[in-house]
Amino acid sequence: MSSQNLILDTSILPTDILSFSDDHFYRVVEKIAGSAEAKLLEVQGIRSVYSFLHTEDVFSILSLSCSALRDIKRQICFEADDLSYMIKPGCRGSIRYLYKLLHQKHEEHQKNITLKFKRNKQSNSPENSQPIHDLSQDSSQAGSISSHQQLLTTADSINKLNHYSSMISMLSEWFDKYCQTINVSVGALTENEDFQLFIVSNGTDEEASISCSCGIKVQLTKNHQTFSLNDEGFQYISMTAITQSSDSSIVIGNTADTIQSSKRSIGVHNKGVQKKQRTKR
Repeated sequence: MSSQNLILDTSILPTDILSFSDDHFYRVVEKIAGSAEAKLLEVQGIRSVYSFLHTEDVFSILSLSCSALRDIKRQICFEADDLSYMIKPGCRGSIRYLYKLLHQKHEEHQKNITLKFKRNKQSNSPENSQPIHDLSQDSSQAGSISSHQQLLTTADSINKLNHYSSMISMLSEWFDKYCQTINVSVGALTENEDFQLFIVSNGTDEEASISCSCGIKVQLTKNHQTFSLNDEGFQYISMTAITQSSDSSIVIGNTADTIQSSKRSIGVHNKGVQKKQRTKR
């Protein structure tokens, strides 16, 4: 039975599903695909939407002879007389449907970002029109330069949007997982209030950084065409952003050391913030 013409209704998903992780994510999987399918993802450490979308085959692990998979195999597979296993078609179909649904949600999210990017670009059009006016002075080169710039601009825009979406999701996922560990009560980080993401591209080189609300920037590293921020960077952005938004008069000591020292833990940083709060009182 072909599923090519099935209509995917992403309205059944929570609006912020792309930022879900751990129990929040597994509850959605259980509701849409089933409890056994949710356990299959959990046992493999697939704990978020983007982790799931980047996993090639969630069923391949069932080929292993492992006691931890025994109960899951009984629920998801048929066991033949020769003790071999075959995945139930319904279970495979449920995972395929979940994948397409979440992928469609991601595509819709990308389109929204694209529209937002275009609106911002249009609002800045008077400033951007000046270089085009200057280039038009040389009529012999205007056509080739314009075409070349258009190709570069399109490619740069797509790359920026992909990096932007990925980093926002990674930051939200990290904060959802560790917000209790770093002892903050704010439910989520808010872009342009708690932090800002900067991506600069000239067609060949790309740089990205995240700035917290206090103005301190943390540079992102690039690995295999993808920007990433290590745990210490996530911790620093989360702590300074939340502390700054909760009380702008609080001073976080040794911020330079926090950025430079890879050995400083979030516990030490958190104690420093709590100590400043007690002193202020």
